[in-house]
Amino acid sequence: MIETSLKYLKFLGVRHDDDGVDRMHYFVTSNMLIVLSLLISYKQFGSRPIECLTPKMFPKSYEDYAENYCWAQDTYIVTFDEKMPKVQQRYEEERRISYYQWVPFFLLFQALCFRLPSFLWKHLSTQSGIQLDELVKIAANERNIEPNVKQESLKSLSNHLENVLAFRRRAFRSFYRNHPPTSTLRLKSKSAKIALFPCLRTTMFTSFIYILIKLVYIFNVLTQLFFLNIFLETSKYDYYGFGVVWNIINGVNWEKSRMFPRVTLCDFKIRAMGNVQDYTVQCVLVINIFNEKIFMFLWFWYFMLLISAAVSLCYWLLIFAHPTTSRKFVARHLELSELPFDVKGNAQKLRVFVDEYLKADGVFILRMITNHAGIIFGTELCLALWQRYYSLIEQNEFPALTTAKSHQSDQNNNEAAEMDVEHNNDTDFHERSLTENLINDLKSYGDKDALLTRRSNTRPMSKLDDILIVQNNFDKKSHASV
Repeated sequence: MIETSLKYLKFLGVRHDDDGVDRMHYFVTSNMLIVLSLLISYKQFGSRPIECLTPKMFPKSYEDYAENYCWAQDTYIVTFDEKMPKVQQRYEEERRISYYQWVPFFLLFQALCFRLPSFLWKHLSTQSGIQLDELVKIAANERNIEPNVKQESLKSLSNHLENVLAFRRRAFRSFYRNHPPTSTLRLKSKSAKIALFPCLRTTMFTSFIYILIKLVYIFNVLTQLFFLNIFLETSKYDYYGFGVVWNIINGVNWEKSRMFPRVTLCDFKIRAMGNVQDYTVQCVLVINIFNEKIFMFLWFWYFMLLISAAVSLCYWLLIFAHPTTSRKFVARHLELSELPFDVKGNAQKLRVFVDEYLKADGVFILRMITNHAGIIFGTELCLALWQRYYSLIEQNEFPALTTAKSHQSDQNNNEAAEMDVEHNNDTDFHERSLTENLINDLKSYGDKDALLTRRSNTRPMSKLDDILIVQNNFDKKSHASV
């Protein structure tokens, strides 16, 4: 029992590989919906959510039957200034109230929907080989206040990040070695198309997935707002929350708006003494007093989540789209470190460190660790990676500084080879054209001497002309010997 409860609490707990906006979605909102669902369930099943005004002749059993039946079945609304409609018109869509029984289950469904993006992020982020949640837990460990524990944490994190980043660079180079992307007008080829995917899988896979999860959060909020309107049957309003505010401003009460009515009517039948009697009772939906406040709050809460998720998405897109933001982030941490660091003097080294070594995912991990473990630990980890990187370069164990140059050189060589092939093709085409012209000229001129005189006067001499001269001289010698 205790272990099950602990696992459940861990299931509802906070992750360490996201930001505050994400936690507002999957942690705050989902748990809040669970609590609201439990409160509504207690009101429904632990007390009397509906109370009906029955005739005096009804015994207690009839009264209980009427209330249970009207709660289980739909009710309809008729305001006091309206005439009683006909029986076949009472349960029309504009009058029928049928959602109040399902409120707890709907809230649980929404809680699950708000939790799903977190599960998706947990599954996809582990596919990159980076256990980001575990890394941040190590960085945010309370025992890091002890110097020895802190040094062990820094060493462990830097080793893990170095191994992961090195593996990704090898995978990246291996793919491009087998599938070199073209740089000419042949960009529509398959090799250029598939070259995009290893870039996402190796250098910025985790960052790309995180942006995708941000989009999932936005899509989920929009979907829940849409489901809210459908569930509450608010066909009168495209946006329920704005409609409620409009009613409050204009003094429209629930009787006119027909939203969360307190008083409804219910029709039911009772068979007594072989006869079937029809009854209509007036009921009070006490639960709707709570439902109105809950759903009005939830609608505006969802709208606030939508705005915050959109702002967060724009923020992360701006970070990933501009490499200068990553360089400034790393430079700021190196300036705060114990190592003297000149940003202008180390601009080239900083660019190589961020663009060739850390890349998008490395900077993303540093940002997450800094957000959760604090700027001090993030600064020390950044310094450890900086020192480890350039110590490997000094030992000639890391060729990243020349990777870009060699890649550019290989690319230029490929372009030059392609140009040579095209030039050779053009030369062959030119020679074929000259041959065709020579054959046509030979058909027109029977005398080769006259043909040579004409060709030398009209155009520069070519290899074919030389061949023609040799052949003409040989023919003359043959005739002379004869």
